[in-house]
Amino acid sequence: MKKEEFQIEDLINVLSECGLTEISYEENENLKIKIKKSPQREIVVPKETPKPLKDVNKKEDNIKTILSPGIGKYFYKEIVKVGDKIKVGQDLGYIYVMGLKTPLKSTVGGEVTEITVQDGGVVDYGKVLLKVKATAR
Repeated sequence: MKKEEFQIEDLINVLSECGLTEISYEENENLKIKIKKSPQREIVVPKETPKPLKDVNKKEDNIKTILSPGIGKYFYKEIVKVGDKIKVGQDLGYIYVMGLKTPLKSTVGGEVTEITVQDGGVVDYGKVLLKVKATAR
């Protein structure tokens, strides 16, 4: 009986060392051993905790966007560029579609920080065209 216990311990060691989940051993018709190990789930802990969303939003609280009022091509060359100071109602270019030019007017005052479309680029309704650092009122 002690010999069988020793064999079982050996099988358990082989199972662990080789990373197996199941092992079988047969010596004769009277001695059959089958050992199964349930797979363990690893718990992954992130090394860094993400910054709270409030910190990210504080930096961009005064960044406003100007959206496309329609579908077409947005033209703005020589009208507005990054770094320009703009006022509410100021002309920011136009959307051109099927021979019609629809003017794009500013809905916010401040400094243009980014133009997200190339001059003459295709735009869809609601696409962000400009990002503006809004001035305090």
